Amino acid sequence: MKSRVFVVEDHPLMRRSLVEAIERETDLTVCGQAEDAAEAFAAIVLLRPDIVLTDVQLKSCSGLDLIREIRAHAPTLPVVATTMFDVQRNDRLARAAGASGFVAKQDGPARLIQVVREFLKKDSDRDMQ
Repeated sequence: MKSRVFVVEDHPLMRRSLVEAIERETDLTVCGQAEDAAEAFAAIVLLRPDIVLTDVQLKSCSGLDLIREIRAHAPTLPVVATTMFDVQRNDRLARAAGASGFVAKQDGPARLIQVVREFLKKDSDRDMQ
């Protein structure tokens, strides 16, 4: 069974690239995608993904606000934040908001997939205990 990833990214080309990278993997599938936090949160509640990948800087609002909202309603749902701007600062802010992990977009798709799998494994290990 494939793990279900929800992608939140406001830039259409970047979102498409992320979705394609995830869909190439045999153990992962994109169950949904959104370009803003409100749309994302409503879909996440409905679709119940295994993990959320969100950009820190969205056009309509902060991805940090989305992370806080997810944490308040689904405290155990893994959330991986990503950005290409001010990486160290945004990593700290994302983790403070409740992100499970962080990947700089500059690290590329292989690193992104690796981090997603790490958090899915941690979540799976926690379920088995």
